[in-house]
Amino acid sequence: MKFCHSCAAPLENPQFKGPSESYCVYCTDDQGTLKPRQAVKEGVAGWFLEWQPGIDPQAAQARAEHYLQAMPAWTE
Repeated sequence: MKFCHSCAAPLENPQFKGPSESYCVYCTDDQGTLKPRQAVKEGVAGWFLEWQPGIDPQAAQARAEHYLQAMPAWTE
């Protein structure tokens, strides 16, 4: 199974498939170019807020930052 190199979304799922072979539709623009890290981080934090009701927004931001550090697109 292929996963987004930015957020780990399953690229074989049509909901996540976009124009890029390496990144999902949520992590790229309409041309398939990876969005800036901060934009992706905001999206991941928003996903944490939806997925874990009651989580503090600051905690969601911190978890998103930690999560992105494990993704190939954002390793330093």
